[in-house]
Order: sequence, then structure tokens, then C-alpha cells
Amino acid sequence: MKCHILSTLRTRTVLLCAGTGSLMALFSMYLITPSNEWSKYMLIFNMNIESSVTATHSLSSCSELFNELSFSANSTNSYINCCNDTELRSNNTGYVCNLTMQHRLMEILNIVKMPGINCNALFNGTPLAAAKMNTTGRQDDIPIKDIDYLNLTQDCENFQTTRGYIMSSLTQEEEDFPLAFSMVVYKDAEMVERLLRAIYRPQNYYCIHVDLKASDNFINATSAIADCFPNVFIASRRIIVKWSWYSVLEAEIVCMNELWKYSKWKYFINLTGQELPLKTNYELVKILTAYRGASDVMTNYKCIGRHNWRWRGYPVPFGLVKSVGSVHITANRDFVDYIVNNETGAAILNWTKLLAIPDEIFFTLLNANPKLGIKGTYTGHQDSCDKRLFMTRYKMWYNAPCAGKKVRGICILSTGDLPRLFAAKQ
Repeated sequence: MKCHILSTLRTRTVLLCAGTGSLMALFSMYLITPSNEWSKYMLIFNMNIESSVTATHSLSSCSELFNELSFSANSTNSYINCCNDTELRSNNTGYVCNLTMQHRLMEILNIVKMPGINCNALFNGTPLAAAKMNTTGRQDDIPIKDIDYLNLTQDCENFQTTRGYIMSSLTQEEEDFPLAFSMVVYKDAEMVERLLRAIYRPQNYYCIHVDLKASDNFINATSAIADCFPNVFIASRRIIVKWSWYSVLEAEIVCMNELWKYSKWKYFINLTGQELPLKTNYELVKILTAYRGASDVMTNYKCIGRHNWRWRGYPVPFGLVKSVGSVHITANRDFVDYIVNNETGAAILNWTKLLAIPDEIFFTLLNANPKLGIKGTYTGHQDSCDKRLFMTRYKMWYNAPCAGKKVRGICILSTGDLPRLFAAKQ
């Protein structure tokens, strides 16, 4: 099958966000943000622009073409003459790739266009370009209040269309590699919906834990959004989440238990309500496939003397090696199975209730001790002071370069960080 691409803009999409959570380094595909919704939370840009190019590609399906294009936000004038209805319906990819979806993706693409922005200048670090981006974005910023979502979701099909959700797996590879996400949230339904829209695919599963102390308007908004999708749900049990308390970990466990009943997903990824993706869903699937079943959990073994106070004098059970890390993980099903269904896992979880900041101990403790027999956990040397950092999130802490601002020690990225991100291929 031959697909002809005219006036192609070949790009990648970068998403930056301001918020108290971390910035994820792996995630979803082609973020869709209506032009009147640019806000302080994020910016969308395109990389590697090659305009006015004519090329011929041999592709097995239109989905490969879409993944290759990465849907430039400036490709309004691009025209894809890819196959015909018969070819599309008869391709052997095992899923529907038709002109309707092709046109829909192009419609979504046009929604995010922001005219007058010189992306090359932004990535080159030109101050005037950054200033113009910030000014233009703020002029078009019309925040959506939590209560507004009750009206927006009255017609779910219209909500999905106007908000720009991608209601297709797009590729057979993504269809065959579903993911499970938890989202622990407490405020700003627009930001939460923005994140959901960025990572949403119909083959994935999404558990949203809404803090019990959240406002009524917020819980009503998130519930209304979730009700518009068969694979998105609000956690049936809600916790009052307090930093450094067991409740931070408990909210994650609640979603793990509820996601476990969906048997198809391959990896579990936990999110906060204040972060956004830097990678596409397609790229994420490619990366996780390359993991070959390994879990991605931050692990710090020996040099944890300054963290000893967290144990409060309680011995580590089952002769396990001490480790500290992060609550945010990318874990395979076996890892989650051990937490949800294993008696030893339950005993370790119960023990963490005695500790300070248990959410930064439990997951890493499971990952750091191969004697537990959890598939995909770390099996390397335990005598090093090096952190086993994780790839799933991009966080710039404390003294790291930051063109934006620091909130609780984490860099909130801005347009000034684009040159560094681009150079590092983030």
C-alpha cells in the first residue's frame, strides 16, 4: 500500500506543565488542547519541522503514517492522500483504520493550532519568541470551572468530539498492549481532564481517586467526566490524603485493587493530577515492550543514612534489605499481583503503616529485594551507593537547571527550558 504525503510537517510534540506534581517522561499521544484553553499549566510545541516536503512511503496501515507524522499542531495545510476506502477496510492490521478516523485526527490537529508562534525560535532559546508565546497563550486563556463540566458532559459523544479525545487505538501494537493508570487528584477538574485527554485510549483503563476532602464541585465534575467513558471510573473508596502519611500509599492501593479485575493490561502507571506527558502512547508502548516485563521503580540501597529516621526504630520484616525511593512507579502485572493478592505483600504493606513517609518505602522495598520472587524487579548489586533512578518521570530537583520556578523543590518547566529538553531528547 502506497501513501503519499504532501506538505508534511514532521514533528514531535512536547508538553510542559506547571504544577506541584512531577513532569512525566513517558506518556500519551498527540495532546489535544482547544485553542481557547491555553492556560498557565502547559504549552504545546512542535519539533523538527520540515515543511513543503513531498514523499512517498510504503506503510502497512494509515496508523503507521499517523505515528510517523505525530500530528503537528501547525499542519493545517497538510494533506494526506492515504489509500482509499477499500484498501483501508481490507488491510490486515486487525483494527479499523478508515478515512473517518483520518479526517477526525486532522480535525483534532487543527484545534490545537496557535498561529504566529515561531517554534524554531522557542527551541533555539530566543527570548522574544518565549515572551510572545506567553502573551499569546494568556490572551486566549479561558479557564473551565469545575461546575462547567456538568453541562459539558450532558452529551458524552459531543464532549468527546469537542474536547478532542482520540477514540481509537490507532495501531494494532497499542491495541495489544493496554495500560492501566491511576490518577490521585484533589483539585482543578480542568487540569485533571487535560491529563486524561492526553493519555486516553479506549484500550487502556483509568482509575481516578478523588481525595475525600475535595470540594463537591470537583467530585461532581470528575464523576461526570468519568461517566462519559466505559474504561474510566472513580475509585469506589476515597481516602483523605495527607502528605507523608500512609494515606498517600493507600490511595494508590485502592486503585490497584480496582484495576486488577481488568485482566488485559500489561503495566500499571500511577499519576497525580498535576502532571502531563512528554511521550506518545505509541512511544510508551514501544518503550515498555523493550522493558520485557521489567518494572521501573526508583531504588536507593545503601547510602540512606539520612533516611533512617523514617523507620522509627522498627526492624524491616522478613530480613529485607532497606531501600527508599518514590511512590510513582511503572509496574508490571506481577508486581501489582504481589501487592493485591500475596500474603507477604500484605504484611509488608501493613508494616509500612508504622513508618514515616511510607509511600517512599513500600514500592521500592518490593523492587529492591529479589528474594520476594516478584518478576521484573531489580536483581543487580545491592552494595552500591548509586540510586537506581527510574525512566518514567522527568523531575528536576533543587539545584538542577530551571528556567521556570521551583515549587517544593521541583522545577516547574517553562518555555526557557525547551532548548535543554530538546537537546536531551526529552
